[in-house]
Amino acid sequence: MNEILQALVKRRSIRRFTSEKVTREQIETILEAGRFAPSGKNSQPWRFIVVESDERRAELAKLVPQKGMVAAAPVTLAVLLDHDAGYDELKDAQGIGAAIENILLAVHALGLGACWMGVARDEAIETLVEAREGEELMAIIPIGHPAESPTGSPRRPLPEIVRFI
Repeated sequence: MNEILQALVKRRSIRRFTSEKVTREQIETILEAGRFAPSGKNSQPWRFIVVESDERRAELAKLVPQKGMVAAAPVTLAVLLDHDAGYDELKDAQGIGAAIENILLAVHALGLGACWMGVARDEAIETLVEAREGEELMAIIPIGHPAESPTGSPRRPLPEIVRFI
């Protein structure tokens, strides 16, 4: 099976991390993958904030339901929508979803783990990550070295979710 297709099937959400650090080079590779996602009119409405300091991660952990996951991950990305860069709320959100998927695939390709957390539009987190005027939180993604190997959730069979017309 093709490498990309294999990554799509093998990637899993990781919720437990070791204490091993993620390198700056790995972070930049992950961010590059996000940067190359498609977006409507090539607006690239995403903004990424890398939360890596122990103090900020501890504060961020207090603001989310999955406190332990964020506290344990050596890096958490805050993914923001820059309303000034975008042009259509739905299409901008779709582009950000594509950027997040690229990020998750890059994380997997590097042998790291991550979890897409649907924490969005949270003023306390936006303040903590120093979101600028016109930026809105869309998700956070804890990233680190996996301390688990989940097998994955079952997927619905194609006939259940596909119609050919």
